[in-house]
Amino acid sequence: MTDVVCVKISAQPRYSIHWKRSPVSRKNLASHVKVSLGSIGTPLPITSERFIGKTIERVWKLTDAFMYTLKYLGGSQDECSQFYYFEAIFSQPCTAYPIPQATVSVFFRIEDKHIEPLEIRGVPRMWFRIEGQQVDHDVQFVALTADWILAVLQMKMKLFQRIEKIQLF
Repeated sequence: MTDVVCVKISAQPRYSIHWKRSPVSRKNLASHVKVSLGSIGTPLPITSERFIGKTIERVWKLTDAFMYTLKYLGGSQDECSQFYYFEAIFSQPCTAYPIPQATVSVFFRIEDKHIEPLEIRGVPRMWFRIEGQQVDHDVQFVALTADWILAVLQMKMKLFQRIEKIQLF
């Protein structure tokens, strides 16, 4: 935690300084985000799938609130890179509805560059994108949080409730 200085200016020419502990700091928010991609090796589809599963379960701890399934969607390549695609489908079943009423997909993309020599290539890059959003997040710097998944689940449930009210189906 970082220290925050609060200066209180009174009517008299005195200043009093109070030290408070900041409940939220950049260090606390980003400390759990650092994910090392060093465990990803060849064959990339297999080791990437294991890495994504471990990151969801152990680093981001999303299995405390959700169930998920992970699917390999295939690969593609261009003149510079080979890409591998995965989809993690999150749900939140409960006793009232053991079959989830809505799910949220998170799409992962792994890039292995071919333009660099093997000895200096390093680890592949990995991004994720949440269903319905347009931003790709680098897993090394941004953590997938339960709040993002819950927000999409709530949006879907509200949409389903609106559709039920209009009685289209």
